[in-house]
Amino acid sequence: MTDTTKYGNISVRLPVYSDLEKISKVIVPGIKLSISKTVEALAAKEIQRLNGKIKNDISNDFLITQMEK
Repeated sequence: MTDTTKYGNISVRLPVYSDLEKISKVIVPGIKLSISKTVEALAAKEIQRLNGKIKNDISNDFLITQMEK
């Protein structure tokens, strides 16, 4: 059983899942990542890109605004 103190769960639409599968094959050359590791890698890159512009307590309004861009 999954340790809920260490892991969360997300749901994405099938087209997004398909995109993640494609990204998982090219994000690290020569290695196919799992979908969860792909999401981790994309999140880490986004955190670096934002470079401290976000806080630990991001509001839903901020997330919605960013997704609409």
